[in-house]
Amino acid sequence: MRLVPAALGCWAATIVAVTVGWVAGLVLAAVVVVVAIGLWAALLWAVAHRRERWRVVAVTGLATMLLGAGFAVAGAWQEHHVQAHPLRESFGRSVNVLAVVTDDAKPLRAGGFGGERRWIVRASLREFGQGSAWTQAGGSIVVLAQGSEWAALSPGQSVRFRAEVSEPNRADLTVATLHATDAPKRIGEPPWWQRLAASVRTDLVNASAEALSPAAAGLLPALVVGDTVALSGEVRDAFEIAGLQHLCVVSGANFTILLTALLALTRLLTAGPRTSAAAAAGAVVLFVVIARPDPSVLRAAAMGSVTVLALLTGRRKQALPALCAAVIGLLAIAPELAVSAGFALSVLATVGLILLAPSWADWLRARGWWRGPAEIVAVSAAAFVVTVPLMVALSGRVSLVAIVANALVAPVVGLITVIGAMGAVVACAWGDAAVWVLWCARPPMWWLLGVADHAAAVPGATLTVPRGAVGGSVATVIVVMVVAALRWSHTRRLLAVVVLGVSIVLLPVRFLQPGWPPTGWVLAMCDVGQGDGLALSVAPGSAIVVDVGPDPRPIRACLDRLEITHIPLLVLTHPHADHINGLAGALRGRTVDAIATAPGELRSAIAETCAAANRTAVPTPVAVPTPGPVPTPPNRTAPSGDSSHPTEIAAFPSRPAESWPRAQGVVATQMSGTDAAVAAVGPDDSRGTQSHSVTPTMPREPQPTATSPSRERASTVGAAVRKTQYDHVVCPRGTPGERITKGGSRPAEHEISQRESHGHGDETDGVERVAELAGAAGIPLMEIHAGHEMTFGTVGLRVLAPSRDVPASLAADAANDRSLVLRARTPAGTILFTGDIEAEAQVRMMRGEDVRADILKVPHHGSRTTTPEFLRAVAPRLALVSAGSDNTFGHPHPTVTTTLTALGVTVARTDLDGDVVIVGTATDLRTVTSRRRARAPRTRH
Repeated sequence: MRLVPAALGCWAATIVAVTVGWVAGLVLAAVVVVVAIGLWAALLWAVAHRRERWRVVAVTGLATMLLGAGFAVAGAWQEHHVQAHPLRESFGRSVNVLAVVTDDAKPLRAGGFGGERRWIVRASLREFGQGSAWTQAGGSIVVLAQGSEWAALSPGQSVRFRAEVSEPNRADLTVATLHATDAPKRIGEPPWWQRLAASVRTDLVNASAEALSPAAAGLLPALVVGDTVALSGEVRDAFEIAGLQHLCVVSGANFTILLTALLALTRLLTAGPRTSAAAAAGAVVLFVVIARPDPSVLRAAAMGSVTVLALLTGRRKQALPALCAAVIGLLAIAPELAVSAGFALSVLATVGLILLAPSWADWLRARGWWRGPAEIVAVSAAAFVVTVPLMVALSGRVSLVAIVANALVAPVVGLITVIGAMGAVVACAWGDAAVWVLWCARPPMWWLLGVADHAAAVPGATLTVPRGAVGGSVATVIVVMVVAALRWSHTRRLLAVVVLGVSIVLLPVRFLQPGWPPTGWVLAMCDVGQGDGLALSVAPGSAIVVDVGPDPRPIRACLDRLEITHIPLLVLTHPHADHINGLAGALRGRTVDAIATAPGELRSAIAETCAAANRTAVPTPVAVPTPGPVPTPPNRTAPSGDSSHPTEIAAFPSRPAESWPRAQGVVATQMSGTDAAVAAVGPDDSRGTQSHSVTPTMPREPQPTATSPSRERASTVGAAVRKTQYDHVVCPRGTPGERITKGGSRPAEHEISQRESHGHGDETDGVERVAELAGAAGIPLMEIHAGHEMTFGTVGLRVLAPSRDVPASLAADAANDRSLVLRARTPAGTILFTGDIEAEAQVRMMRGEDVRADILKVPHHGSRTTTPEFLRAVAPRLALVSAGSDNTFGHPHPTVTTTLTALGVTVARTDLDGDVVIVGTATDLRTVTSRRRARAPRTRH
């Protein structure tokens, strides 16, 4: 225990010097030296009077003070070096930079379709300057960049680039944040050991992709070597909610498992202690190289080694000093770890494993538990208890399913890690054999992903609490009180009764939800947080979905509660994350006939997909069918002759032809032979124009026979099928012309030049995810615009905006006014879906369209960009506002709600009412909510 104060003192001194400033570090060092002098005097007194206890206290305190003073001075020196760095004089200016990459590029989550994918790259500065004036200087920098060139950089690679210099966002000894303005220029090659590590990681990723499902293939490299290049956002989010996020990065658990397996093997081979120690040290060094020797990996190696020491010796007295020594050593090597949340969580978790888990496991075994389950539950509970205060302080969220989820996956995590490590070793020599090795990981990976998915889907899986220092302090007090109270049997019995009673009352309500959805519901506004997600019922179990919110789980849960199994049309109104990032949740467990967007929003993703196929695959010729005329099914309305049909921009034939959905109004789009885009078209005529129209399939409608022309799938003229990560994609080889519509036609060359000028980047994030999900499910991607009319049973849908022309710019900050605006004719009256249109688009609509409606989905979550004139022009009886209960934007704005109230409009809000369902008819309109705010509103007629 004598090293515990020293480790804490070194940690605290480093935090003060790094975060408060170098002056504060020096002041702290001076104060600590004064205290050390006093302790020296106390030590002399204790020795002279033979006071052994006081002597031990004085020695421990003196050592702590001296180490703390040293670390405070060291931290102050490094912080002063950062503050006086010459690069900081260039804040707000552009400079040329020469740096060495120190870590793999990490993607930043984008807010929508538009713009190239952004990356964060950590690097070590070498020199910077302008023209011929260059300054040599070291230091840590953070680079924010766009483009795939940055993602391809390996640690150790020297690069030269131009960037704008700005102040760093965090006080962690980072000199500056650089916003790269051009692509990096590589200089030389990375060191041989970095090239070796990159090769091993790449081989593991490739072998995983062949052996496992996409979700498992992305997770296994992350779990084994920390390679998150293929880890999907859905898996990452599910693991965060389930409290399993520590498995998605290199942690001490990786080293613990591998070292335990290695030492067990050496014992099996009757190797001596020195041989075993040498093998373990070699394995640690090799794994650190492969997983990248950055501070976080070094921290994981130290914590894992300490845990193995505790497990092998069974002596907590030896493990705790080793942990303290590891903390002191790591802070000496990398002082920035003092302010790292990952470092703190790792240390706390290791403390829990050393101090709490053994005694808790013994307590469970004394009450009849088997050894294995007792140790698993004890380890999971101990790690959760010691880390939850810091998690609350950092994120303001507590995973209520973390202990159960970690206990359930514990038996397979070690197996997956060992199989993955074996696969990585084998992949270096024989890729096909590695596929077979990793195939053995399928069952445990299925279990791991299944536990994470089901745990994340539990209603109330996370609890939102106040974050920050106050929240963390309160959580600490609560944890200490609960752990202390559980030492008494009466308290345990009382807590068990309370938990049982709450479960009996709440679980049936949260899971079963009797009476939901209401019979005959017409429209549902799902509570997806700060975003939009609506479902328009067209038949039992079938609904048109308009936007899917920012997170897959809320929209998935809402559609599940509504018992939706079929989506004839899924509309993404515009490219912002709060409207499109939940797409995976809407698709899960449902058949979707088509995904519709505004013109131009998805084309760059299709181009990127096919360009990748062109680079990596050999085309397979496809016979182009010649479909006959397609009849309109009974009780369906074909598009009017005054408007063009929707444009299908992608066809992903991952399903057999007889199971393809039929999307309405599928026609050609104009793509050049060099543009890797997709078009589903019919045979071209002498003028180079094609058209093909199909109406939507409704539930329980008789399907066409095998010889029906509507069963044939039109393909791109001169197309080829290429294998990609999205199964098969039909990519064009020629340039199909555009169909003639009323008012004449535009040549394909005009469309091509327009596509080349709007600046739509190839490396989009949200749009690529939409294309990926659609391709995996075989869902056509369509463009719809003003003038399109569609009928789904008793529901009619008309597109009011935007126009068919692709905007000259598809910038993300202008996406709100590019929103699709739809008017639906339903048994409950007319409904106006407005996306996030703002004042300018609202004015355009009022000039060109009749915007009156019975029900209005208020634009942009009720922000102040909605004008009173627009609300008066719509004159709704019911207004729906979709906003998050904890949003920081002030949505809905008081001026909007005041205007609606003055107009006599009933307002339903997800932030107050939860899910809102509309039932009844146009003369008897009612709302039913999942959360009781007050009496359920009833509109007047």
